Amino acid sequence: MKREAPSETRQRALYRDGFVVLRSAVPREMVEAARRRLNQDMGRLRNRAAGARKLATIRQAATDLFRAGAEPVILDLFNKTPVKTTLEAFFGGPVNAATGAQIAANYPTDPSDRVNESGYRDQDTPFHGWVGHLDGLWNGATRPPEIGRPFTPHQRRQWYRDPSTNGVRREYPDYGTNITNFTALVGIALSDQRVEGVGNLGLLKGAHHRIGEFFRYQRAQGGPLGPDGPGWPREHLEAPNGHGLRHYPDAVRAAFKRGAATTEDGHCWPRPTLVKLAPGDAVIVHFNTPHSATRVDGPDPRLMVYFRTSPKRRPPGRAYAEGLCDIWKEWWGMRDYLHKVSQ
Repeated sequence: MKREAPSETRQRALYRDGFVVLRSAVPREMVEAARRRLNQDMGRLRNRAAGARKLATIRQAATDLFRAGAEPVILDLFNKTPVKTTLEAFFGGPVNAATGAQIAANYPTDPSDRVNESGYRDQDTPFHGWVGHLDGLWNGATRPPEIGRPFTPHQRRQWYRDPSTNGVRREYPDYGTNITNFTALVGIALSDQRVEGVGNLGLLKGAHHRIGEFFRYQRAQGGPLGPDGPGWPREHLEAPNGHGLRHYPDAVRAAFKRGAATTEDGHCWPRPTLVKLAPGDAVIVHFNTPHSATRVDGPDPRLMVYFRTSPKRRPPGRAYAEGLCDIWKEWWGMRDYLHKVSQ
């Protein structure tokens, strides 16, 4: 049976922007059940922490909270809603059922002197602290270095260990990459994010085209693809902490100067699109689109659930270089539209 293609309106949005929003994709009762479960888990964490005599007890309680991403009430947000079938329409084939999800709960904070992975203080980072990145990149094996506190030899060795805090290694020579990848990031909103400044997901609109071009350039230069490959130094040594991480290439950053902000050191910060979502809305994001959460300046927590997805027919392995260079390689449901726009 031929699989129905996504609507041309959605194809156009994904092609142009690198993401598409699915309004009211998840029924209200499923959203509320998932939110209730997460709030129950947060309550248990609070109660266990209040009665804990050992730090290990608190850490175990926090670990238990993260395991909520494997609970049916969370997985059903993807597996048993039009989100999955819509994604399969884009992929032009089946996708594996989700077996785990990232619970992304961000809480209200004031701008602070906390140093982020770009090597800048949060309070100095424009656009509600947006630090765009691609997934699958080494992010340091310790917390980002503090500003004005150079590494000791021991701290330097710790920082450069493999894997990093997110479980990623710096190099994947078997794949010719220094990055792991999937095909689409799927986010489902459990909280109201219909105004800016409430922890919205920020996306560098249209950058997926530039990222694909850059990976093709790296391949033509002999690779590897990703940081420490041609034209992409991994660390921004001029950052305030001396070890800022470049989570997408400077060549792409320079292409988005219109509307960008500039910090006192002259560093350019492209303006992201802050996605406005109601509870139950979903967003499908092309892997090559730089993205990041933003600071919650409002009064309420921001709750998102993320699924990292690929079509079943994708070759096995942690990285797929062809999918990085040919940005529509795995989006078979886009073929007719791509043919149309190429005319």
